[in-house]
Amino acid sequence: SPLSIKGQLCAIQNVLFCMMSNVSSSKKRKANDGRATVPDGAHDVNTSSNTNDGGGFLSSFPGQRNDDTSSGPPNNEQFIHQSLSQMNKIMMRVEEKLATVSNLESICEQLEAKCSSLENMLESTSQSTKEHIDRKFDSLYLHHLEQKCSSLENRLDTNVDAVHMKVDKSLKFHEYNEMLIKNQKWQYSAVDVEETDLYFSDYSENETEYVARTAEQLRDMTKQMRQGEFPDNNLYETEGKGAYVETFEDEPIFSEAVNNELLPHWQEFAGALKQVAPAINVLPDNCESFFTLAFVQLNHDAMLLIKEALIGKPFQRLGFINNDNGDGVSSGMSVDAILDIVESNKNLQKLDISSNRIGSDHIERLCSAVRNHALEELDLSRCFEPGIGDEMLTCLLTIDGLKLEMLAMASNNITSAVGTLLADFLASNPRLKDLSLGGNDLNDSDASLIANALRSNSTLRRLRFAYNNRITHTSVESFRLVLYDESSLNAAAGSNHTCIVDILGRNDIDTNTHDQGHINRGWKIYSILSTRNEMMSNVQHFSDIDVKILPIMLEAVQTYATNVYDSKVNPLSIVYEIMRKWDKALTCTGAGNIIET
Repeated sequence: SPLSIKGQLCAIQNVLFCMMSNVSSSKKRKANDGRATVPDGAHDVNTSSNTNDGGGFLSSFPGQRNDDTSSGPPNNEQFIHQSLSQMNKIMMRVEEKLATVSNLESICEQLEAKCSSLENMLESTSQSTKEHIDRKFDSLYLHHLEQKCSSLENRLDTNVDAVHMKVDKSLKFHEYNEMLIKNQKWQYSAVDVEETDLYFSDYSENETEYVARTAEQLRDMTKQMRQGEFPDNNLYETEGKGAYVETFEDEPIFSEAVNNELLPHWQEFAGALKQVAPAINVLPDNCESFFTLAFVQLNHDAMLLIKEALIGKPFQRLGFINNDNGDGVSSGMSVDAILDIVESNKNLQKLDISSNRIGSDHIERLCSAVRNHALEELDLSRCFEPGIGDEMLTCLLTIDGLKLEMLAMASNNITSAVGTLLADFLASNPRLKDLSLGGNDLNDSDASLIANALRSNSTLRRLRFAYNNRITHTSVESFRLVLYDESSLNAAAGSNHTCIVDILGRNDIDTNTHDQGHINRGWKIYSILSTRNEMMSNVQHFSDIDVKILPIMLEAVQTYATNVYDSKVNPLSIVYEIMRKWDKALTCTGAGNIIET
């Protein structure tokens, strides 16, 4: 090492100093010895006779001269001095080298420290990188696994659902077959009603005919339901499969004795209705199941039988129509019994209880049924006395997330008290497609509010507003401006293109007859262009339109013409008019905007 080399050099230097000191001491002793024992000249050496090569002993010492002129003591001391001088130089150079080496050692230590730090950083970075890569890999792997698991779960759910559907369908058909087997031994127990027997029992001709006709209808339906079938729905002008019991609307209210004649038949009908659920469950998915009693008179016992039979039955549509004799006394199903049936039916989607006397104490139950069953259609026409109609409509329109698509509230004494609420509801663009408000106590101001609400409504397809007590032609104009504003093309394009409005007992504004709104929009725009073309005045209305949109307008003419089936003029006539007039306008104004000419 540098330090050991320096130490060795220092040791050599000390040896040389010691040798120099010893030489000096020896020379002094010899001088002293010579003076004491040797006489002068006794020991003179004849140098001239010495035959040794090199001129004697001293001449062989380094640095000694061989000429005769040299004299003095031997030059060992000089040699040592020279050696020391050279040694000092060497030591200085060594010290310089040692300083350089020391500096290099310091640099090496710094480099070692830096390398150590870099190694630590590298190790730390490598570890963090490895952890990051591991986490990323785990994340990607887990994400892949999650996607795969999700896909497998979806496939499993689909397969499970398919299996459940098959099992459920098999169970339903099994229940249906069991019902058919059970009914093989069934016999209709009610005695057939003969009109002659009734006639001789002091019943009137009208009563006799009513009992005989209703008994026959009940017997036929009962037998069909026992066989797992439903009557031909075409007879009742309704879609789907189910039971539709109807008598004449203008029948008088018959006596208790007359209705008692039909009780055995109602018992048989109720018995078949109790076990009809399997027949409903095997109907196709797109086939609506229904049960309707229209203008049917029931005594109390028959009503209880029908109510008990209908509790929990999965009919999708229920109708209990005109069960009020006009005196507030129910002649069919009572409102409480109807609500009991409704609340027990989890499959109900449509409900018609028109022409029933409904009081304010039933409003909350009705709204709850609408909310809980997510009803799509509700007919409450001719049900409410003054004041109660407003209360019922307010309750319905304030249901959060109302899913009704059809609401009939005709002839319910609805007043302007709900006009603003009704307009705000329609302006919110709800799901409602059909609204019947005819025969109420609404006025022109209410009509104006509702018409303005239709500007932001694109879902309502039909609004029945006829036979309101205080509606005039002012209301017709209010709706016309909203449904078809002919003042300009932009106004026509911004009109309502989906709703048909009945105002004065007819389709007063039939501009939206097509199911697709864009076709109605095209008809309106092209109708304006056609009307103006008769007077060759189209270009006069384009004074503020940039010439750059001329190709777009020509294309629009052709587009709208294809959506109009009773066009007044040929579209080429409109194109010719626009091109000819526009050319003159450009001649007057250059390349700027078009002005009226």
